[in-house]
Amino acid sequence: MVLLLLSGCELTTKHDKSGTSYGEYYLELQRLNETQLTEEVSKQQANVESQTNSNSGVNYDAQIKLLLLYSLPKSPIYNSFQAKALLNDLNSEDNNSAFADITPNEEAFFSLLHDQLNQRLLMRNRLLALQKEQLNDHQHSAKQQQHIAKQQQQQLIEQIKLLEQTIKQLKSIEQAIDKRDQ
Repeated sequence: MVLLLLSGCELTTKHDKSGTSYGEYYLELQRLNETQLTEEVSKQQANVESQTNSNSGVNYDAQIKLLLLYSLPKSPIYNSFQAKALLNDLNSEDNNSAFADITPNEEAFFSLLHDQLNQRLLMRNRLLALQKEQLNDHQHSAKQQQHIAKQQQQQLIEQIKLLEQTIKQLKSIEQAIDKRDQ
């Protein structure tokens, strides 16, 4: 019975030499400072590069860790698009072996990450659409203000012309009166 309970405590698959699950790895990433994150990014990029150049079997651990680095907001390589693309690639039907050895807990973690990335991208797209709409509204408002300013300018020009005509008429009347008085 004790053995059964102890084995039930270990719910995560160990993926690397340090024995941490991907969820634990993500939590560790959150605790790192900027310099440490930069070093971790370099390390995982080098691991992916070395796997690409070697002819040995494919180990997805470095790619999955790079995916987690792309999805971490404080990461120097934070990029929701890149994270989503990599997750989709690792999850694709042609490449379903990337997550073949993960536990149900980790499967839930990656499902949650997938949903979170979708939400981030959706929110970003909504924000961009809102910014575009605000820009269009601002441009429309500026055009309206410009049109109103032109109308006011035209009205002022017409009033000036009318005042000039009135002044001319008054001068001619004044001259006529002066001639008559002489």
